[in-house]
Amino acid sequence: MPLNISTELAVPFVVDIDQAKADFPEFEFVSALTPSEQKAAFHVRRGGEDLCLKIIAPNHSLERAQREVAAMQEIDHPNVVKLVEYVFTSKGGRTTHYMVEEFIKGHDLAQDIRPGHCWPLEQVKKVFGELCDGLSELRRRNIVHRDLKPNNIRIRENGSPVIIDFGLARMLDLDSLTQTGMKVGTPLYFSPEQCVGDKHSIDHRTDLYALGAIMFQATTGKHPCHTARTVDELFQAVCEGVKISHDTDFSSLPDGLKMIITRLLEKERSRRPVSADLVAKLLRGIQ
Repeated sequence: MPLNISTELAVPFVVDIDQAKADFPEFEFVSALTPSEQKAAFHVRRGGEDLCLKIIAPNHSLERAQREVAAMQEIDHPNVVKLVEYVFTSKGGRTTHYMVEEFIKGHDLAQDIRPGHCWPLEQVKKVFGELCDGLSELRRRNIVHRDLKPNNIRIRENGSPVIIDFGLARMLDLDSLTQTGMKVGTPLYFSPEQCVGDKHSIDHRTDLYALGAIMFQATTGKHPCHTARTVDELFQAVCEGVKISHDTDFSSLPDGLKMIITRLLEKERSRRPVSADLVAKLLRGIQ
């Protein structure tokens, strides 16, 4: 991972677990989970069922939150997190705003992405093939995640990945809520179009670029821009086209896998794979 580069663009929203217990007595709190800019997250139980409670920040756009909920309600896929409940109420001067999702028993993909650690081919094929299945479902719903990264992918106990956190998702059949030139997401997994804030170029291939960056990490033990030391250097490397062909660890990969990663990391969207379905098919065909 590049040195001295923050992986996030904003400070996460944090709620003390004791305060959360007082505000939501209907839940049994198990532990705090990794928060995002928009939500504090907790592993909770209700009626014996494990769930993920996400308390939405007071300054978070109500329209964006409701778009996220609308997107999640449309999806029923094993590689995409399921929405259980969404509540927004305002009574007696107190606003309650939260969502409840299925709790994914397992761990974040980030735990499996370590410097110098290279995945075996079968693990790459399973995890990234199923991630492609999830991304294909998003495309069918005209949804772009826009923040695909190891911390937004859970790995179930059986090894299957689940895409989570749709707080920055873009629904392509609705007007964008992001101002032109504004950068949202996680810089380490930005596509070239995200680096320059070109919201009109955001589509399913934006998520495929992030998938390629994660796949490069999983297979080589390093980020494709691992020599970058600042965000500006990172963005420059991405916008000029990442130079991975001469990397020793990358060169040792099977030819089919190298081809897939190279195409996913193309700076021009038109040169990236046409769909996650195609990527999954190619991945599963590697011997």
